Amino acid sequence: MSKATLIATAVLFSALLIGFFLQSEGSSESIPGSAISWHSFHEAVAIAKRDNKRILLDVYTDWCSWCKKMDSEVYSNPSVINAISASFIAAKLNAESSKPLTFQGKSFTEESFAAGAGVTGYPTTIFLDAESAPITLLPGYVPADRFLPILKYIGENHYKSLSFEEYQQRSPQNGK
Repeated sequence: MSKATLIATAVLFSALLIGFFLQSEGSSESIPGSAISWHSFHEAVAIAKRDNKRILLDVYTDWCSWCKKMDSEVYSNPSVINAISASFIAAKLNAESSKPLTFQGKSFTEESFAAGAGVTGYPTTIFLDAESAPITLLPGYVPADRFLPILKYIGENHYKSLSFEEYQQRSPQNGK
């Protein structure tokens, strides 16, 4: 094999490896437990109904430092990722976006939907059931250790029969 052929083969092989790496980096598929699979609002509504899961809707703005902290510290936490993956379909909604969406036969922008849902600060987490009926709205940044019991309370349907305070009193993590 000539030196030129060897170099050409090495360059081609390198290009293929780089292409494969870039393709896998951009993939929307994720390894279970490694990241939250975020969906559009429309996708989340359809998947939640099909799979009978609740919706976790992260309402954010691009300039919000607490939203970025929620992404980097809470939504990256492995226990939070597992709890969300087990019981929720996750979606993000930009509260300042004019992007249109349709919800329950009505047209909104993401901004007007957030305002109509009662969002007054960022981040806000909205929980909806599988039929897109509201469960609750959680305003502000919530650290992972406080967010996990909320995810379990809603994700395991305890909200249907217990107040959150009752749930916390009965929770095995509290030794009761």
